[in-house]
Amino acid sequence: MIPTIFEIGPIPVHSFGLMIALMFFAAVARLGDSFAEAGIDRRLAETFVFYGVFSGLVGARVWYLIEEWSSVKGDLVGAVFSGAGFTFYGGFVAALATVLFICKKNQISSHKFFDSVAPTLALGYAIGRLGCQLSGDGDYGIGTTSWLGMSYEHGVVPTPPGIMVLPTPLYESVIAMLIALFLLSDTAKQKFKAPWQMWGCALLLLSTERFIIEFIRVKQKYIGLSEAHYFSIIFALLGIYLMLRKSGASIHGR
Repeated sequence: MIPTIFEIGPIPVHSFGLMIALMFFAAVARLGDSFAEAGIDRRLAETFVFYGVFSGLVGARVWYLIEEWSSVKGDLVGAVFSGAGFTFYGGFVAALATVLFICKKNQISSHKFFDSVAPTLALGYAIGRLGCQLSGDGDYGIGTTSWLGMSYEHGVVPTPPGIMVLPTPLYESVIAMLIALFLLSDTAKQKFKAPWQMWGCALLLLSTERFIIEFIRVKQKYIGLSEAHYFSIIFALLGIYLMLRKSGASIHGR
């Protein structure tokens, strides 16, 4: 693991922060192209990505602090400013509320925005998970003795010396990148033409990926499933509904 890439004097450059920066620029470029195809001003892509990423990081950290309160309450300031500790669904909900506000402010049709952002969400998730992998922030999986195992001994949240675990952030990054490529393919564009269908497909695929991966991650379980499992089910069902619905374009949109 490489939590710190290098240092500029006393200032460390963390691998997770570097991946967030890469995610920002990649998302702006990708979303700009999708906006142009949908007839939305591509210059708004930077606004959406900046506020979406910022609110997403804040939401992901707040959700993590709530979820792990028993272990972080002793050093709350350190936990807030740590390079580790983000919960995807907390970030997703916060970013969702933020972009809906920006859509309304700029009078952008909700379905056009979300259908356009679908591949960008998958791409951003893939890059973000690479940041988790490089920093070793505790999102790794269960222990294993197979050749698939990796050590996170030098990560931000280290594994014990000699203990090998499944590198679930790497798995998620690869799968999310494949989802992004599929959503950008001509096959997906032809199949999911109706309003909300592309967004529904993204929700279904990303939620299914997360639901499966959660079985091999180290997370507290509630009635046999983790918190992320339950959110995955909700978002997957919403994705199926959006893909199959035959009504008009508006869900709080124009």
